[in-house]
Amino acid sequence: MSRRIPKFFFLLLILIFALSDPFAFGQKIDAAEDRAPHKTPLYSQTRLIDGIKIHFVEAGEGQPLLFLHGLGGSWEDWAANLQSFTPLYRAMAMDFPGFGDSDKPEADYSIEWLTGIVEKFLEERRLERVTIVGHSMGALVALKLAARGNSRVQRLIVADAVGIGGKAEFLSYVLTKKIMGPDSRWESIEGVMRDQFKMMIEEFIKGQRPETSREFFQSIPKSPVTGNPLLSMTPSVQLSASIIDFDIRPQLASILQPTLILWGEKDPVAPPPDAVFLKSKIPRATLAILEGCGHSPMKEQPERFDREVWKFLQAEESGSSR
Repeated sequence: MSRRIPKFFFLLLILIFALSDPFAFGQKIDAAEDRAPHKTPLYSQTRLIDGIKIHFVEAGEGQPLLFLHGLGGSWEDWAANLQSFTPLYRAMAMDFPGFGDSDKPEADYSIEWLTGIVEKFLEERRLERVTIVGHSMGALVALKLAARGNSRVQRLIVADAVGIGGKAEFLSYVLTKKIMGPDSRWESIEGVMRDQFKMMIEEFIKGQRPETSREFFQSIPKSPVTGNPLLSMTPSVQLSASIIDFDIRPQLASILQPTLILWGEKDPVAPPPDAVFLKSKIPRATLAILEGCGHSPMKEQPERFDREVWKFLQAEESGSSR
């Protein structure tokens, strides 16, 4: 019985973690208030990729600049930013399959699968030497794309990439912030809580059967009342499991493109030390920490976000370093 209690407790926590709004990795901001004044019209388009309708918006001309949203998001996560880059760039923001106005097919959703979809999207549109801007889950896809051989990615911008550290580190950080809040000043209490969560999660992972988070989610029993699964394997739930299981760390040294890492100082989902880790492992990376910002800098501080991206792009265009 003593071993079942921690396991059941962890199950409850992981269900809350997977289904609560903060796991959408972004803060809800009304789109009407968030939009920048339109200087260049945004054109809504679709393309069929592997038989799946992929929706995206596009504006401007020049070198392609592709924006990738996080879990639970859509292209509208970038509504305040796209027009800022249209004077010199062909700015595009896509809806991942399963989100926004893209198709929501029955599929095995994973970071690897989304990476393949984006790669085929670039190929279908004949886009070369692309700058990829990825947020949260989209940052994982961007990192994976950049690490591939013969990558079409010329430059890389990652914002608050989620799940960079090990499972226990990631989950214990998020669960602690979920309880204490992003602005908590009780650092000593947070530290104790995080250590306790980490120990519990490490013990659970050590004896976990099945071994992957996806298989574990699928193994959760059905409701004895309705007969329906207690945890439906929606795109968000499948990708939640994939984020926990996915490990980009062995591939970071293969990312040779100039890379900008942007991170919110008060991010409650992606630990700020992960930003320092990324910078230390990606050979040509620079880092900017955004003071007072949470997990979604492009929404919370759009002007600051755009300035940092512009500085990076202009420095790379001129061949200088930041």
